[in-house]
Amino acid sequence: MPGGKRIKIIIDGREVETEAGTLLIKAAEDAGIYIPRFCYHEGLRPDGNCRMCLVEIEGLRKPVPSCMTPVKEGMIVRTNTPALQEHRKKVLEFILTSHPMDCPICDQAGECVLQDYYFDYDLEDRRYLEDRERKPKRVYWGKNLIYDAERCILCRRCVRFLDNVTGTRELGVFERGIHSYIGLFDGKKIENDYSGNLVDICPVGAITDLDFRFKMRVWFLDRTPSICPFCARGCNIEIHTNTDRLRNRFSSQRVFRIKPRKNQDVNGWWICDEGRYSYKFIDEGRILHPMSNGRKITWEAAGKKLREIIGNEIRVYLSAWMSNEELIYWKRLADLLQWKVSLVKRPDGDEDKLLRVKDKNPNTTGAKILGIKEERGNEEVSVVFHFPEFAPEQRIKIGIFTNEFPDMEGWELILPAAVFAEKEGHWTNFQGKIQKFQKALEPLGEAMDEGRIGEFFAGAFGIELPWDRQEMEREFLKEYKKWSGS
Repeated sequence: MPGGKRIKIIIDGREVETEAGTLLIKAAEDAGIYIPRFCYHEGLRPDGNCRMCLVEIEGLRKPVPSCMTPVKEGMIVRTNTPALQEHRKKVLEFILTSHPMDCPICDQAGECVLQDYYFDYDLEDRRYLEDRERKPKRVYWGKNLIYDAERCILCRRCVRFLDNVTGTRELGVFERGIHSYIGLFDGKKIENDYSGNLVDICPVGAITDLDFRFKMRVWFLDRTPSICPFCARGCNIEIHTNTDRLRNRFSSQRVFRIKPRKNQDVNGWWICDEGRYSYKFIDEGRILHPMSNGRKITWEAAGKKLREIIGNEIRVYLSAWMSNEELIYWKRLADLLQWKVSLVKRPDGDEDKLLRVKDKNPNTTGAKILGIKEERGNEEVSVVFHFPEFAPEQRIKIGIFTNEFPDMEGWELILPAAVFAEKEGHWTNFQGKIQKFQKALEPLGEAMDEGRIGEFFAGAFGIELPWDRQEMEREFLKEYKKWSGS
């Protein structure tokens, strides 16, 4: 347990302080000493079946699996002796007797630990001359999962994830010895809301993702840390993108996949499938230019239309998808212009005991801190962010949206907004944690982030209020401290 007794051990000649009871493989990793592994994953119950992580402990006759061995005071450990290197080489040779040499067409190439370890420890020609064991290929497991049993090294990570994390238990190990394979129990498909994590935890290319399969080599992908916007938990993610037209010449797709990013205080190692597969709105169906009653106009013409509404009663419906900085900027602008402010957000949805929460918006808490409430008004003009379905049926409707929607011709003015992957800022999750998302892409078309659109509004109405994200961040932190009592 955190905060337990601290002890000291020696690993490869270095004194390491760790917590009593910590697994040796974890204690070494925390000290910057990496021990090779296949079956071990920090978020899963240890299994000890691959034997890749064996280490030598002074006083013991034989090497022991570091993923199953708790540390003890004064333990002296060696992780990379010539004997251990030879052992790992033999483990790899045994695995590769039946593993297909199809790295050039495998989606896992470039991220495959078997491939990495081969270069680290083996680099030998194959000595096994008998025919390889033939096993099922391209087996559909459900949702986006494809299983290739010939690539599988039987680490059982997928089985343990479904047993211990989701509790849905769709998979098991069938047959014995060289004939063993991972399979679905009769009558089952993998349809739980966390299925995509099986692709992440597979150390080789045995489980691949139909959504990503054969679309892009992983070494051509840029990785940007970000936050998932699809519920108030704010799971930490990476956005994997490619905008190199030489590598991506036949598609307008820029985002190729979303991966989880470890954060023990928020989402651990996982994300749900909604957060993983709902990224396509970033590239598809985007509003690229200012629009008026369904027709494309210039930003100059949009400013003229804004000036025409001066003198009317106006209510601004800010969105729970806006960043902390954008919310406080727009609240300040509305106060200067004496506009009323309300909040709009996605309706509540399903939740579970793992990650998903009922609130399907990333920044409801940020709006709450600023006192922005869900209210309706009957003002003559409505300025609505992100959710056109919440616009009151007033005579004049102005929208700041990212994606196209039906009945766009019914809006007096629509301005194109950048999606979260095209800007940076902070959201405050349901736990009150402020988390940063970073810019992965340039905005499409003429889209701008909501702060710059706010500055455009201010200029149209003769208000001097520059958009300074860092200043707005500092202003929000003052409000956060009042709210949290810190």
